[in-house]
Amino acid sequence: MCKFILMFILFTSSFITAPVYARTKTYFSPRTNLQYTDIEWLNKSLKVKKLYIAMYSFTDYKIAEELLRLARRGVKIYIYRDNKQIGDDTDRTYMLKNAGNIYIKAKRDRGFWNIMHDKIFIIPGIVFREGSANWSPSAEGASCYRHECGQRENQDNNATYITDGKEIKAAIKNFYRIWNRKSNININ
Repeated sequence: MCKFILMFILFTSSFITAPVYARTKTYFSPRTNLQYTDIEWLNKSLKVKKLYIAMYSFTDYKIAEELLRLARRGVKIYIYRDNKQIGDDTDRTYMLKNAGNIYIKAKRDRGFWNIMHDKIFIIPGIVFREGSANWSPSAEGASCYRHECGQRENQDNNATYITDGKEIKAAIKNFYRIWNRKSNININ
């Protein structure tokens, strides 16, 4: 009987101490509409009420609307941009200026070699998204012109969603590093 109990304890404790492997998934546009995938993940920020974003190009109206909705539901959103990109005619950051729970800063762009070029968002404890896809309909595979959708209307990009806790913490640490630069421009 004691031998059975000892074996049971050893067997069950191996499950308790076994490592839990994080999930990493990469999607490619235009095969996948990354806009839908990003919005699905962004909604998970409602659990922790915090969201960090560093996005070079941001012309996606649907994502801007989603960020406003999340902010109204109590999510504190920190957005880091490139100051030249933020001035683009099609940029959607203007929709988020002066909105409650949304804080925006921009890196002072000093030319080609000194731009803020990240395409990331981080939801603490949940996900770190990175890849080549900016938040523009054509980059995310969500673009339709002349009522035609498809590869010739969209860019080839990727987005990777990482749920490993160590990677998420490292991404947050880096976000604070760039967010706290003294040369940044406060947008709101």
